[in-house]
Amino acid sequence: MTTTTRITAGARLPVSRFVFACIAAVCLIAATAATGAAESVQIVSIDTNRILEQHPAFQEAQQAFQGEMQQLEQQLQEMGEEEQMMAQQMMQQQLQQRGQELQMEALDKVREDIRRIAEEKGYSYVVDTNALIVGGKDITEEVMEEMGIGE
Repeated sequence: MTTTTRITAGARLPVSRFVFACIAAVCLIAATAATGAAESVQIVSIDTNRILEQHPAFQEAQQAFQGEMQQLEQQLQEMGEEEQMMAQQMMQQQLQQRGQELQMEALDKVREDIRRIAEEKGYSYVVDTNALIVGGKDITEEVMEEMGIGE
């Protein structure tokens, strides 16, 4: 009995919490360069998931990924059954690698936008709201407005 995994048209790029924590850490480190005296430290938070889901770079990456996935699915359908079985695993690995590449490119753009806004607004630390227990001002709406994205 052979088990096959189909590539579905509705698949999305994997987004892990680790990546979000990395973004928050990079923003935190970048913002510390502009930090002066302890009195001027400003800690703010953002909902990274919400920003990522609506950022144009991430949406473009999703569309590119789905387009490439559909092309591979079409190639699979044009193959014979035996060829499909051999090619399917390789294509899934290609899709996974390409998805990660697209995701990293999009994350770099989002990170740069967050860093730019933090510098413009004079924020010392930007952390993800999920990593913050108490304190800090949530600037998710402000960041989304600056980026020209919204619900």
